[in-house]
Amino acid sequence: MVFEKYNANPFGKKTGDCVVRAICKASGKSWEDVYKGMFDVAMKTGYAISCKDNYKYYLKQLGYDMQKMPVREDRTRYTVEQFVDEIAKPRGIYVISIANHLTCVRHKVLYDLWNCHRKCVGNYWIIKRG
Repeated sequence: MVFEKYNANPFGKKTGDCVVRAICKASGKSWEDVYKGMFDVAMKTGYAISCKDNYKYYLKQLGYDMQKMPVREDRTRYTVEQFVDEIAKPRGIYVISIANHLTCVRHKVLYDLWNCHRKCVGNYWIIKRG
């Protein structure tokens, strides 16, 4: 698995915008467009902008259905690295939920501010199959 440091924040800030960054990298949209889209959802629903319910609604609005947390037959969970190596498609793009964080895997490369490859995968969204 390959990790590439990625920060879409236009001001280079390392702030609590992991949701916006992950969706930017996965969707190809700008940080500003994703932030505004999520803000619009927050204004409509009353959820905080980075709240799980808000980004679930936003991703659904973009046409992406949430996938349940993948588990093995023995009910053990996959780490991000194992997800990339064993589940992710070579040309697939995913937004992955891990504990209190969202990250992006694009074409089997993990993009984030920090290498979260050892964290366990929760629910995820398939942005592009392939």
